Amino acid sequence: MANDINKPNTTQQLVLDLPVETAMGEADFVVGAGNKQAYDHLLVTNDWPAQVSILYGSAKSGKTHLAGIWAKHMDARRLSKGDEWPEYLETDLLVENADLLWMGEVSLFNLLNQAMRSDFRVVLTAAKHPNEWDLQTDDVRSRLRLAHSVEIAALDDAHLMHLFVKLFDDRQVQVDPSLISYVMPRMERSPANVVALVQKMDELALSRGKAITKRVAAEAMEQLAKE
Repeated sequence: MANDINKPNTTQQLVLDLPVETAMGEADFVVGAGNKQAYDHLLVTNDWPAQVSILYGSAKSGKTHLAGIWAKHMDARRLSKGDEWPEYLETDLLVENADLLWMGEVSLFNLLNQAMRSDFRVVLTAAKHPNEWDLQTDDVRSRLRLAHSVEIAALDDAHLMHLFVKLFDDRQVQVDPSLISYVMPRMERSPANVVALVQKMDELALSRGKAITKRVAAEAMEQLAKE
C-alpha cells in the first residue's frame, strides 16, 4: 500500500506571502467627489491661504498617495515617525501622521512658526481635524488654527469602484465588474475596508487555486466581519 504521508493536499494551495506593489503615481490617483477639493488645493491651486496645509481623512483614504504626489511635484522633504526632525525649515516639507505628535509639540510649534514666516510650504497629514488632536499646549493649537485644513471625505460609488479596480490591478488580478457591483452595497463603505476586502478575497482565491467569485467575496466579507 502506497504511503500518502507526503502526498500534497490538492484542496488548498500554499499562499505565498509575496509583496504587493501599490501603484502610487499621479496617474494612479483616482479623483472623485470626496477628494477633489484636496486634490485641487495641493496640485491645482497655487494661491494657498496659508503656508501650512493639513490634509486629513480616514485610514487608507489616499492621504499618503496625494501628499506624496505633492511632495514629488515640489521636491519637498518627506518626514515620518523615526526620521530626524529638522531644526530649520530649508525646503518645502511633508510631515506624515502629524496628529500622532511623534515629533513632540515643541518641535511642531517651532516648525509652524518658521513656516508662517517663510516662503516654504508645509503639508501635514492626519487622521483627524486638528481640533481633535490630543494637544497639551495652547500655543500649538493656536498655530494650527491658522493653517488651512482640507479633508479627504467619504467615497462616492464611482470612487469606490475605481478604488476596487486599482487595488485588483495592483495585485494583477482580473475580476468580473459584476463582482464589484455585488460587493459594494453589502460592505462597510470605507477605504480601509476596501483594502482589507481585496486582500482577503485574493488570499481565499489563491488558497483554492480559483478565481475570485461572488461566493469568495461573500466569505471574505463574513470573515472580516468576525475579525
